Parts: sequence; C-alpha cells; structure tokens
Amino acid sequence: MTNRKQHIAEVALQLFGEKGFENTSTQLIAKAAGVSEALIFKHFGSKDQLLEFVIRNGYKRIIEDNRGGLAEQDPLAFIHSVIELPFKLVQAEPHFWKLQYRLADSEMARQQHERFMKPVPGLLRQAFQKLGYADPDKETELLLLLVEALWKQEATKTEDDDQGRGMLDFIKQKYQAQ
Repeated sequence: MTNRKQHIAEVALQLFGEKGFENTSTQLIAKAAGVSEALIFKHFGSKDQLLEFVIRNGYKRIIEDNRGGLAEQDPLAFIHSVIELPFKLVQAEPHFWKLQYRLADSEMARQQHERFMKPVPGLLRQAFQKLGYADPDKETELLLLLVEALWKQEATKTEDDDQGRGMLDFIKQKYQAQ
C-alpha cells in the first residue's frame, strides 16, 4: 500500500469518526489529507469503497494488535479481559470505534464486527462452565450485553467523562469464581 493511500485512509477515519460518514465529503478528506480529490478516487474508487477499506483495515489492525488475547487459559482472567476489551480497544483506536458506533445501521460494518467477535461467546461459555456458574449461556449473554453497553459508552464519551472505569470495576467484582 502506498503511503499516500494509507494517509488518505487515516485522515478519512478521523473525519468519519468525528463528523460521520454522511457529513464528510471527499473534498473535505482531500483538503485535510493535502491531496487532490481525484487521488482519492484513483486509490479507492468511491467514498463508499473508502469507508469499506477503512473498516476492514481497522479490524485487521485490531486483530493483529490483540492476537493471543483470546488464548487466556485462566477462566476468570479471560472473563475480566473481555470486560476490559471496550476500554482497551477504544483507547487504542478512538476514531475507529467512534466511527463503528456511528455506523450501527451499516450492514458491512456490522458484519465486520460480528466476524471480529465470533469466537468470544463460545469462549465465555466455557469460562463460565469452568468457574461453576449455574447457567453459562445466560451469563455469556448478559456479559456480552454489558460489554456492548460499555463499548458504546466508551466510544461516545467526552474527555472529562470517566464513569465507565468505575462501572468496569464494578462488573469485574460481580464476576468471580463461584
């Protein structure tokens, strides 16, 4: 990948995250990236294809950066790492996760997110079973709902908002060995 192409994608990610996809023109991206609008179309074809590139590349980076994170053998440590995941991910890629939040209705973004999360429910179920929880399926469902809420809260928080960290600690205290 050319450096210009990557630079355009990074600028687009930041602008899409801040302003939303619909409110960000290719002209604005070109100006912010210091390139011509024609170069954006040369590299990506269309604004929609640029968005798809940004989403796919974002998940590729996140998977590479978190490789091995699902290999935690201690069930309680694994559950706690899943609870920490929204904070860790949003801290590392704030514009990407803000964009993901904004794209909640996008089929392509939802599919990429589901692919990213696919192994987690089964691994959580196993962890809850190992810890002796009475209903590992319901615990998994509940924890995934909580993690989703934490992620949304973290992705949309303002600079001075630190409510999420206290909630994270509270949830981690709830999940202990039975």
